Amino acid sequence: MRTRMITADTLNDPLPETAAAEGLREHLEEIARERDDVYRALQDREAELARIQRIGKVGGFEVNFREGFKNRRSPEYLMLHGLPPEASDETHEDWVNRIHPDDRDDAVKHFFDALSGTSEDYTAEYRIIRPSDAETRWIRVVAKIERDKNGRAIRFVGAHIDVTDQMLVRETLRESEERFRLIADSAPVPIWVTKLDRTRSFANQAYVDFVGLPYDQAIAFDWRKVLHPDDLPHVLQQSVQGEASLKPFVLEARYKNASGEWRWLRSESQPRWDPTGKHIGFIGVAHDITAAKQAESELRQLNETLEERITKRTAELEANEARLRAILETSNQYQGLVNLHGELLYANKTALAGIRTESREIIGKPFWDTPWFATTEGMSAVVRTAFDTVLGGEAVRMEMRLRLPVGERDFDFGMRPVLDRHGNITGAVPELVDITERRRGEEALRQSQKMEAIGQLTGGVAHDFNNLLTIIRSATDFLRRRELPEERRRRYVDAISETVERASKLTAQLLAFARRQPLKPQIFNVGSQVEGVAQLVRPLVGGRIEIAVEVHDSDCFTIADIAQFETALINLAINARDAMEGEGRLTIAVRRVLGIPRLRAQSARGGDYVAISVADTGSGIAPENIDAIFEPFFTTKEVGKGTGLGLSQAFGFAKQSEGDIAVTSAPGQGATFTIYLPQAQSPAGEKEAAALTSEAATTGRGYRVLVVEDNDDVGRFSTELLEDLGYVVRRVANANAALAILGENEFAVDLVFSDVIMPGMNGVELAGTIRERYPGLPVVLTSGYSNVLAENAHRGFELIQKPYSVESLSRILRKAITEKLSGAR
Repeated sequence: MRTRMITADTLNDPLPETAAAEGLREHLEEIARERDDVYRALQDREAELARIQRIGKVGGFEVNFREGFKNRRSPEYLMLHGLPPEASDETHEDWVNRIHPDDRDDAVKHFFDALSGTSEDYTAEYRIIRPSDAETRWIRVVAKIERDKNGRAIRFVGAHIDVTDQMLVRETLRESEERFRLIADSAPVPIWVTKLDRTRSFANQAYVDFVGLPYDQAIAFDWRKVLHPDDLPHVLQQSVQGEASLKPFVLEARYKNASGEWRWLRSESQPRWDPTGKHIGFIGVAHDITAAKQAESELRQLNETLEERITKRTAELEANEARLRAILETSNQYQGLVNLHGELLYANKTALAGIRTESREIIGKPFWDTPWFATTEGMSAVVRTAFDTVLGGEAVRMEMRLRLPVGERDFDFGMRPVLDRHGNITGAVPELVDITERRRGEEALRQSQKMEAIGQLTGGVAHDFNNLLTIIRSATDFLRRRELPEERRRRYVDAISETVERASKLTAQLLAFARRQPLKPQIFNVGSQVEGVAQLVRPLVGGRIEIAVEVHDSDCFTIADIAQFETALINLAINARDAMEGEGRLTIAVRRVLGIPRLRAQSARGGDYVAISVADTGSGIAPENIDAIFEPFFTTKEVGKGTGLGLSQAFGFAKQSEGDIAVTSAPGQGATFTIYLPQAQSPAGEKEAAALTSEAATTGRGYRVLVVEDNDDVGRFSTELLEDLGYVVRRVANANAALAILGENEFAVDLVFSDVIMPGMNGVELAGTIRERYPGLPVVLTSGYSNVLAENAHRGFELIQKPYSVESLSRILRKAITEKLSGAR
């Protein structure tokens, strides 16, 4: 046995076996890396192929017949057929059931015939109904049938292609060709289509009838055989030139029809182009112009004697024109004549005097662009529309106010068509009658009626206010007595408070009539409120009027002033009572609607609204009064039976509530008034709302309030009231002074309490400036009446209306300060 000496150098040299093993490991790792690279490349190619198949709507499949029907479907196939992933090995019956019932038997038979045959190629087209969406799709199958040495099918491999779009295009093309043929055959004139070799590929029935041959012979017929010999040379020349130009061309010649009669035909040929822009032939149509040619010949004969007749007729026309002109020139109406293009041909002296111009300056201009209408905004478009109506055969009449050089005048405008002896429209005759003086007289009469109504209204309001003031005066006199018991004192104080509340409601009614009422919007259930109003209305309308309430949507909420809403409904109910003369049916309905229709020249509005309709069975409203019924003091009732303010209040309330009011009526068929109000979300629970409104006055806890009030009496009273509530108060007389204080130190106050109506900058403008400069500083506004509030609302600021109670003032101030503190956190 040989002993090997082991040294340190020996230990560092690798054994031959170790080196070989290391080389083998590195070789295997290289092979593994190459295999992984190839596998990833294969996966990428498979993913790319799948993507291409999805784009091309292609799905692969395989059917193995060695053991019955063993199917294997690709993911793209499953997607194409609307199948889940687990259906990749579906049964033969699953495939059959998916085929459209109209195609199923033929498709299955074709499949088995191919399997039992000898061919290796298989194609088919049929419809399927996808289970995923029940959509019908066209499928084209392209496959190969593998057979054993005995010719028996053992494997079926191929692809399904979604060809629905192609099939739809093919069907559309077929229908289009069929429609073209039907249309062409129904045409009374010959129509044909030629190819580049001048042979015809199509001819319609009229063409076939003209030559009197069967269709196959007619499209091959040489038309030169029936061309008149005198026309043949120039027609051949023009035909060759027209075809060479590749532009539309026209030929006129005589042709002999199937009856042997010579007919003049005017043929029009248009070049045809394929989708690539290549010229492929012509399409032609021929019109029989024999009658026109005969008329042309007769016209030449007639012209020989026509000049004498024209001279005689011209003299007669000139005489008639002179008589007509004399009549027009002496008329006190504005009169003219307009041609079919709307150009002014004539205007009489009265019309020219109205615009202080000469006829040469306006003759030939469009009638609607003349000085009669051009200086009045929008009137040119109105007259243009009227002219278009007249061209349709209808006369037009309307009233208009025009700004003329002689001043602003009111006119009764009319325009009617001018007809020739055959009833054809040849122009229009406009007429304007100056009704300015008549309108002034009517306006004076109407103004006197308004003043009478105002007198009645002010008398009634004065009476009501005197009654209220009597209660307040008497109560204050008793309160001055020192020996008055506490219970009586409290009763008189309550009487003063209730009387002030009644006076506030009375002034609110007057402001609503003026459409300047700063409303108190609240969210409320419209159906419940309407049912409550119906109970109030019953004694007002009388027992002979049946009242029906139809609430189609019970949970209908809106945001509006409840008191004004009730007043509007009561006014509409009283108006309906008077229209029914105390007997009939009154229906109040509530429903949700989407949008407000077009009303009084205003465009329609979209959104969610609540519609409250009040319908009666009364006498209805005359058409001429529909546009005026919402005007203040307008009434058709006898003097003393109505002031004309009820409908005006309803109109003002609807407009201020960001809604509208519509009316539909016909004489003798009653009337329906519909108030549209914006729909609102359901409010908080009634208990929460009740708790909020019943809170007693709370102390101010030393919070600093800047009072902005220009009236010394009101300002002094507000200051004392707030100090009694525990606030630290500083008062200024105008908005500029308030801004100066905030400019010095914006943290000097915790809240600004400002009147709305003040000299210079008003309260709403002041609040907006504070919001912009000092975000987070709360502002509370107060007012009893303000057109600023009525038109712009209070722009998100808290508002308390005069007169206000201590509790209301305390609650609103505390709410504003609390919201400020919550925001600061």
